[in-house]
Formats: sequence, C-alpha cells, structure tokens
Amino acid sequence: MAHSYLPLAPARSELLVEALAKELAKVFDETGSFSSTQQSLEFVRAAVTDGIKTIAQLSLHSESAFVVEVTSSDMTLLFAAPGTMFDDAKMDKVDTSNNVSAPRRRDKVAGTTEVGVGKSVCMGPGKSRREEILLKTKVVLEKDLRR
Repeated sequence: MAHSYLPLAPARSELLVEALAKELAKVFDETGSFSSTQQSLEFVRAAVTDGIKTIAQLSLHSESAFVVEVTSSDMTLLFAAPGTMFDDAKMDKVDTSNNVSAPRRRDKVAGTTEVGVGKSVCMGPGKSRREEILLKTKVVLEKDLRR
C-alpha cells in the first residue's frame, strides 16, 4: 500500500519544480534583480530549471526512502509552507530575535528550517486514526524576518 503513491511522483515533481521556481523568482524580485516578477520567473526557468528539477527529485526520493523503505506508510515528514499560520502544537519557531509572540497571535510561517516527523496511529479495530507528532517542524516566522 505504501508504494501506491509512487506513480504520482512525476506529477508531484513538476508541481514542486514550479513552486520552487516561483519562490526563487519572488526572491529575485524582492532584491530588485529584475524589473518584474515575470522577468525573474523567466530567468529562473531558463537558467536553473535543471537544478530545481534535481532538488525536487531528490526531495521526493528522500520522502519515498523515509516513508516506504525505512519506516512504513504511517510515518510522514512534516513541513510548513510559507504563508501558513504558525501552530505551536506541530511547530517550533527558530528564534531569530528576542521578540515574544503575544498569546493567541496568529503569526505566519516564512519557511521551514527542519522537517518534523508525524505518525498516524490507529485507535483500535474499527476506530479512527489520529496524527501523533514525534518531532516538531522548525520554522522561521515572517515577523522575525522584518526588521
């Protein structure tokens, strides 16, 4: 059963390549390297697509090796996509400043610095499964990057 998702890897790889290209283009745009995000994206697609494809393939291979070959299908690697809300039950923040988050403040994630590990646990025969966090994802928050 764990192997059943592997045929989806090429489609996932293309989605990952495009997402990484867009994020890299945003970085170039933010630094003023190009006059528009579109020019940044065109440069990224022309100059570094092969490198991004390699990163995507290695990422998917690492996930496959971890999920299928090492642990089993009920273990997952956890990460937080940029722009998602910080969840202290699943994430630890990398403190890049002395700022303390106010209680109930909804900070956004800027990026993942270390992947976490989760496990799906069956509560018993005929019962539902629940997600258990074994290792929290480490993230940098957007507010800590703005100074």
